[in-house]
Amino acid sequence: MAAIPARLRPGAPEGADRAAGEGRRRRATGLTGQLSATGVVVVAGVVVMAFWAQQYIGSVFVLALTYAVVTAGMAIQIGFSQQVAFSQSVFMGLGAYGVAVLNADAGIPSVLAMLIVTIGSGIVALLLGRIVTKAPGLALAVASLMFPLIATGYVTSANYLGGSTGMPLTGNLFPSSSISASVVGNGLIVVAVVAVVVFIGSRLLGSDLGLELYTLGVNEQAAAAMGVVTPRRKLELFVLGSMLAALGGALYAGTQLFVPATLVGVTTELSLLMMLFIGGRRSVIGAVIGAFAIQYVQGASNYISIHILLIEGVLITVILLIEPEGLAGIGLRLRQAFRRRVAPGRAAAATRRGATGTAAAGTGDATAAVTVRQDGAFATSWAAQATGGDASLLSCAGIDMAFGGLKVLSDINLALPQRGVFGLCGPNGAGKTTLLNVLGGSLQASSGTVQLAGQDITRLPAAERFRRGVSRTFQAVQLIRGRSVVDNVAVACLDSNRSSLARGIAFSHLGAARGRAFEALDYLGMGAVADVEVSSLTLERQRMVELARAVASKPRVLLLDEPASGLSEVQRAELAEVLREIGRHTCVVLVEHDLDLVASVAERIFVLAAGGIVFEGDGESFKASDVVGTLLMGRAPTA
Repeated sequence: MAAIPARLRPGAPEGADRAAGEGRRRRATGLTGQLSATGVVVVAGVVVMAFWAQQYIGSVFVLALTYAVVTAGMAIQIGFSQQVAFSQSVFMGLGAYGVAVLNADAGIPSVLAMLIVTIGSGIVALLLGRIVTKAPGLALAVASLMFPLIATGYVTSANYLGGSTGMPLTGNLFPSSSISASVVGNGLIVVAVVAVVVFIGSRLLGSDLGLELYTLGVNEQAAAAMGVVTPRRKLELFVLGSMLAALGGALYAGTQLFVPATLVGVTTELSLLMMLFIGGRRSVIGAVIGAFAIQYVQGASNYISIHILLIEGVLITVILLIEPEGLAGIGLRLRQAFRRRVAPGRAAAATRRGATGTAAAGTGDATAAVTVRQDGAFATSWAAQATGGDASLLSCAGIDMAFGGLKVLSDINLALPQRGVFGLCGPNGAGKTTLLNVLGGSLQASSGTVQLAGQDITRLPAAERFRRGVSRTFQAVQLIRGRSVVDNVAVACLDSNRSSLARGIAFSHLGAARGRAFEALDYLGMGAVADVEVSSLTLERQRMVELARAVASKPRVLLLDEPASGLSEVQRAELAEVLREIGRHTCVVLVEHDLDLVASVAERIFVLAAGGIVFEGDGESFKASDVVGTLLMGRAPTA
């Protein structure tokens, strides 16, 4: 696999040095963006409350802001992280009715009631989420699909909640003897809450935890293999989204002074989803814009209000055909076009630099020698962390794996040292990838044990095994589309997977993770394409990025699943050189169909057939074996 030749990366600094400047720039840009979005909300809110608080524009503005709190949470949970759950209208209703009951029946001020129901909703979501978030992918959406229907049936039949009529409140968020003062005070409280939510949400998504969540949304299996504790993150997202939905409902009750039964149900759930996708599913400020768009359109006329679902359906179809990222994406395109127009020279230079980097990344130099940096800080520190190269590092004993009545692995026994390349071959369906998944933690063996450096890791999940030094690539390239090369590699360098979601609001170490990612990219000669969006790379380059991600954490064990798939002969020869170099630092388990490649790089080769090991030996005996020839080469056995 051709790495970027040295001439294409003149004077490339070490990863840590480069990351220092990049980190400062990105942090300054990120904080500026977060403060800008928050400032827009505050300024717009203050202006509207100052001039139009008691007019139609002011009342719809406040109403839209209450929905915006809900959709901001949805942008994090559903849009950014792809954890679809149809529970927002239920928790919005819980917040609204909770405030109404505490205020009207218990006499508790609406602001205090708002705090109580938001915290209470978090507790409810924590208990409920422990059950529903265990469902993977779309199963989570299906598991929560009946929530709005159940809630609607309960609310409309509960007399103490007003039944199908709804429930009134007796106190505003900002109680005052003056109606005008109450309206303005209510509005300013809502503006302040939305500004805080926008700042917190934008800061979270721009942090190292935000990169975790993005990865979780793209591919849950890959996220787990890179150390993301996916069950905990999914539960945290469910709780966060539910609390923000309840907070939005509480604001609704405290400003509208009436909670209609229609606030809970399928129609509201669909409207919230429309707001999210029209505004921009991966943008907190876009979610706020979407709430405004739907509320103002809905209130434009009685005809629109009656046919709002039809109109919303047409609107979202048109917008998503133009720009899948909604109004936020359209705004980003217009801003980029404006910047190119006002600064054509600088934009053209940046475009030329990007095109050069992309072209270099895409085509490479098929005749260039591999430029792995054997003398760099990355290679030196990686080599220093392993001792006793002949000692057993990874071992498994008596591994059986069955799916129902189908037995895929049978009595697998392996013992591999700390360094070297070890091949795993076999015909299709032999169980190679299954064994790799058992070693990596994606699958739990039916029986048997897996040990790492003498410690039993048989029941540890993939994320915990990654933290102990087991890293991997996948048979089909699994990269994070829409993110840069360096961010794809930085996922494997995050420290945030050891902490809670709340930490990302106050602290972010994304710059440090990118620094380590730059070092790994420099080690593999990929530094020149660090800022290129990963989907623009060729398959060869994408596989190299995935390899860089796998080695970025300096793993003790590296599991590679068909890394040569789809590569040319020249690229495979260069990949062989890369694998030999990596094998000097760690234990590499290589699953591969290219028998010549395996024989040229592997110190020992294992052949699987019908779920069991039928051959073990070095490259020469591998090529001469009748068993290998018959199974894998179609060669007749020697007489």
